[in-house]
Amino acid sequence: MTCSERSRVLRWRLGWLPGGKPKEYIFHPYHNWSRRSAFDCLHIHHRLYLPRSIEDPISFLLNLLPLHKPRPTASHSWFTLWPILCTILHELDYYFHDECPPPPVDPGAKLLNWLSK
Repeated sequence: MTCSERSRVLRWRLGWLPGGKPKEYIFHPYHNWSRRSAFDCLHIHHRLYLPRSIEDPISFLLNLLPLHKPRPTASHSWFTLWPILCTILHELDYYFHDECPPPPVDPGAKLLNWLSK
């Protein structure tokens, strides 16, 4: 995991992303940022292939991260989900700072390399 990916994961877990203070949402100027609005506007459930019954899909997946190197069959889904999750956190970080995000460079590559060895 790169330093920026780790930073985004930690800020999400601490509630600092999309931010603790109310701030206008870049796409809807009269609505404030919230986790729920981010889930809806960025289609996070759909992008992560998770049902809408999961209240916080990002935290749900972060709780499933392996602590030790899993068997190859158990790590297969991370090759799809981890780059998507890193891209979503990348977008949230930029949108919260009122910037349009550039495309992330090889999102999640370090974790995927670790899993594939």
